[in-house]
Amino acid sequence: MRIGMMCHASFGGSARIGIELAIALARRGHRVHLFTRTTPLVGWDRSNGVVLHTLLPDAADTQHPATLHTDWSEGDLQRYTEDILRVIAAERLDVLHFHYAVPFAFVAQNVRRCLGDMAPRLVGTLHGTDVTHFGKDPAVAPKLAAALRCNDALTTVSFSHAELAAAAFNLSSRPRVVSNFIDLARFKPCPLTSPLSNPARPLRIVHVSNFRPIKDTPSVARIFLGIRERLEAELWLVGSGEDLPAVRALLERSCYADDVRYLGLQRDVAPFLRGADLLLSTSLYESFCMVALEAMACGVPVLATRVGGLQEVVMQGRTGLLFPLGDNVEAVDLAVDLLTDPARHEAMRQAAIRHASEFGVEQGVRAYAALYQPQVNDRVNVHAPV
Repeated sequence: MRIGMMCHASFGGSARIGIELAIALARRGHRVHLFTRTTPLVGWDRSNGVVLHTLLPDAADTQHPATLHTDWSEGDLQRYTEDILRVIAAERLDVLHFHYAVPFAFVAQNVRRCLGDMAPRLVGTLHGTDVTHFGKDPAVAPKLAAALRCNDALTTVSFSHAELAAAAFNLSSRPRVVSNFIDLARFKPCPLTSPLSNPARPLRIVHVSNFRPIKDTPSVARIFLGIRERLEAELWLVGSGEDLPAVRALLERSCYADDVRYLGLQRDVAPFLRGADLLLSTSLYESFCMVALEAMACGVPVLATRVGGLQEVVMQGRTGLLFPLGDNVEAVDLAVDLLTDPARHEAMRQAAIRHASEFGVEQGVRAYAALYQPQVNDRVNVHAPV
């Protein structure tokens, strides 16, 4: 097939899935064109077989790598759309698939307006704040709902997020659920025995994110400090973003500042996950939570808020532990109980590895490839209530 893929270029789950799906499809012999604002920051190798089309030279990008840049100028949107239309005409694309609705659903809508029934099959995937943020904006939500109507198929990454999307955009049916996937050849456990069996090092708690407000990273700091008062432990902070200075200030005011490692943005987080004993996530909302799945694949149990799609990714009490949003005291108790019980930790570690094995690249590629085939009466309908 000849496939066009649209996604953001910054660090983030929607970009990861869009890019990795493009690469996986290219490896399977499909002709894939990837359309991004600048060269992708995560998982990009120019020898991957994907044809990359960028809007701007990398030197012209002034955005922080962790910023999800959704406020495109009219000029940028027009140039981006024109480039896609040129490739559709030259390559006769069969499919145009976007990951994250803003601004890409509007681009797909313009493609439909320009080409009508001659447009490639339009597939959209909703990933997170394109629903929770833009779906609540009265100035954007109606326009976005109309744009989503132009798609032949609409998906999202969890059942809870599908319900939110249906309500936010007044869909007649929920988007189809295609779970996120990971490369199990990269995200795999350390071959050593249970990490808790090594008394020569402190326990390691890792947090990986873009430090946006929705991640509630100050709670990561507070929970770690509560754990550290009871156990010898280190906190590894992987990533960067607008809330990192506040998190750092909170930690450096404590007497445990020397137990924190600031590892910055990393193109490959797998080595840091494999070296940890527990992944800590404090998000206010997650449509799926890629890093939770990646951690489990590496044999690391997850401690996370009981929100959104996390409840579908983490099997409570088996592959990780979920706590009520804002209840940092319970989070500390759950972490200490698990990290002082080697047998339970090992059982959870093994269960996490088994569970994550169900979310490999092959499963994701097959699910999306099935959506690329035309179906009867599957155009998205946003007029009728749920």
